[in-house]
Amino acid sequence: MRTRQTTALALAMTFAAALVAQPAMLLAQGAGNISGTANREAKKPYTDYSVRARHVQLGSIAATIPLDPQGHFALNGIDPANYLVELVDAKGKVVCTEGPFDLTKLPQTSKAGVNIQCGNPAAWWLLAAAGAAGITAGVVANDPASPSR
Repeated sequence: MRTRQTTALALAMTFAAALVAQPAMLLAQGAGNISGTANREAKKPYTDYSVRARHVQLGSIAATIPLDPQGHFALNGIDPANYLVELVDAKGKVVCTEGPFDLTKLPQTSKAGVNIQCGNPAAWWLLAAAGAAGITAGVVANDPASPSR
């Protein structure tokens, strides 16, 4: 009985230490930055457009910022992860996608000089592959077992 209590206490202390150390490790790693221009694809006034960083694995939006009057952007302080950069018009429609950019590998937690251009099929191939994998998983999961299984 005493061994179980000691083991449980040791595990609890280990998990608590990991939870306390996790934010410190993220701060030591540093926040990510993606900057560049979209002035070839956006029309004037550039401030009607915005750029957002989409987390590749989660699909969530990490940051959004409007273009400056020259068509430049800087997404600062985003968590180190893998991102697609999307140019969005005033109606919220995605005009172009650029990336993905991996900000998890130290020391490169920033990517400068991103030039958002339409006609870059790499991002669309990535999104299409993810969609196909999701459809395949759904079909396989809904396949009823045969009587011989």
